Amino acid sequence: MRQEMVLTDLSDLAQVMDRFPVDDRVPESMALVPVINGPSDPDAIETLAATAHDVLDAFRALLEADRLRRDGAQEDLALFRQYRDGAARAASVATRMRDAAQQASHLAGAALDGTARAEADVIAARMGRLATEAEAHAAVLQRKAAALAERDDIKQLLAEERDQEWKMEMQETLALAEGHLNARRYEEARRLLDSLVGISSVPDLNRTFRTLQNRLELVKVEAAQSALREARRCHRHQPVAALDLLEPLDLQGLPDELVRHLCGLWLEACRRIGLLGAVYYRAGFGSGAVLMPALDGTWEVVSSIGPRRWERGRRFAPQALRGARALAPIGSPVPA
Repeated sequence: MRQEMVLTDLSDLAQVMDRFPVDDRVPESMALVPVINGPSDPDAIETLAATAHDVLDAFRALLEADRLRRDGAQEDLALFRQYRDGAARAASVATRMRDAAQQASHLAGAALDGTARAEADVIAARMGRLATEAEAHAAVLQRKAAALAERDDIKQLLAEERDQEWKMEMQETLALAEGHLNARRYEEARRLLDSLVGISSVPDLNRTFRTLQNRLELVKVEAAQSALREARRCHRHQPVAALDLLEPLDLQGLPDELVRHLCGLWLEACRRIGLLGAVYYRAGFGSGAVLMPALDGTWEVVSSIGPRRWERGRRFAPQALRGARALAPIGSPVPA
């Protein structure tokens, strides 16, 4: 970062003279690259090579020390898991013994045979002692596991494992999404890709993710075009089937011309299902709904399409649908 200086007299200049080059020479402490004073000679190169060798040796020693430390931490991590799992098993035994002891105590008081009552009482006491012993074991193991879990090296190893598991899960999700894209299953692929939160922090996986997203957009267009073709074939004689094809489509990001064809065909299918008194409400480009009057004076959605698609059966007050117009009969111009 550049620092501004204000000089008021020559004494101020003398204090900062070392910051400026003299005869095109930069002070070694301020040089961005090493300053070579004089010609390079074999002795200087030999000294440089020896120094570099020493630095590499120090680095290798550091790597080896870290490897040994990591191996030791891995052993302690295995011990941590052993303590943790042992504590869980002991706690489970204690719970079972406590429950069984209560049942045995109940039997000791309710059994019809006196001998059975006496034996049940003995068993209840024994189960109680076993439960207490198991709880003691669980407490000891829990303390040991907690002590290991507080160590920074154990925390780091656990965090690394969680991170690796998270990356593996994302890789599996990407592979599944790619399989759906290969099979042209847009919705399945979209849901999987939308679930990958935080993948941008993993550069390698993020590149694959971006590639699949681009493919997803292509598959989305293909799926919309396929639905349009199928709906065109059936909308005259099976308008409800055409609506079932068109309503679920995600129109966001599709070419405008394709959106116009989809919405136009959707509205045409709505006009063919014989709705009396229905209205058409345009919520924006590529978004609209057809509604019928309900007995309570509201308007009920029969069909809708687009980003603001409303589920069938949803009701609106008339004042919420300003601009709605009567659904045009077959043969009249389609609203723009």
